[in-house]
Amino acid sequence: MKTHAVEKILRIKNPSKKQFLEMWKKYQPFIIEDVSTHWDACNKWSNNYLREQCGNKIVSIQVRDKDFFYNDRKFANGEGFVNRKEMKFSEYIDYIENEVNGKNNNHDLGFYLGEGPFEEWFPEIVGDVTYQGYFNRKPFVQFWYGCSSKGHTSTTPLHFDGMHNLFAQIRGRKKLLLFSPSDYLSFYPSIEDSTGYAHHSKVLPHLYDLELFPKFPWQDKIEVILQPGEILYIPAFWWHHVTAVDENISLSFFYDFKIQDFFMQKKLLSTVLNIAPHYLYHATSSKESLSNTIALIKSWILPTNFTDTLK
Repeated sequence: MKTHAVEKILRIKNPSKKQFLEMWKKYQPFIIEDVSTHWDACNKWSNNYLREQCGNKIVSIQVRDKDFFYNDRKFANGEGFVNRKEMKFSEYIDYIENEVNGKNNNHDLGFYLGEGPFEEWFPEIVGDVTYQGYFNRKPFVQFWYGCSSKGHTSTTPLHFDGMHNLFAQIRGRKKLLLFSPSDYLSFYPSIEDSTGYAHHSKVLPHLYDLELFPKFPWQDKIEVILQPGEILYIPAFWWHHVTAVDENISLSFFYDFKIQDFFMQKKLLSTVLNIAPHYLYHATSSKESLSNTIALIKSWILPTNFTDTLK
């Protein structure tokens, strides 16, 4: 059986904007060091501090079966993937602490605070973060807070995002498996049943299975253990699988495209053109699905600032 290689990732320390963009043009992930380590967030965001600042905020938590497998048919059908539960942020912090200490009584369900709109939910601590000026545009920031314990490991399944992503690790560590977006179908996307899950893969990339997924690019894996104070740049449409190593907090800074991005990142447009036909083909099942898919692809190929100039 052919074994899979693990590629090394590029690193750069405290880059200038020019240095960042030179790296960014290569359409490869890389790690930025010695930047977020100076943010107040990396020094102040203890559980007690977060309770004091934001403990009474109501947050929406992802609820999943602890033994849920993402290549299960119910995932492909978009059923039972994630349920939601609202609770106070302080209650969620209590849950995390109990989970880490082995004191949770619920052995069937795992909670995860993922995809939280940072500025909307936690305006009290936004000032603890310094937004980097690498892109001349405002990011949409998501807050992630999970853990790894004997009973539950916070996980985000293999997927891609249609935006640039600066993924900042604030506390603890996360393990990321990254794959370049080569042939779209080789990632076994869940597109046959729903284009809403077309950016998700049925593959569990940490469990090598050449028999079940023979076309998957196992050999192209880039494995990263992201440390506190490091920022990982994840290019748009790069596939990535994320798991917690410790109790940890991360921030995703998502940036929409500008039309010049397609000229600066040479592989970006070809990647979109590889994916888009498959979206369109499977979206013809309904007018609503087709309309939504066309709007999504249009947002990729004709970014907002460009379409505005056509009006």
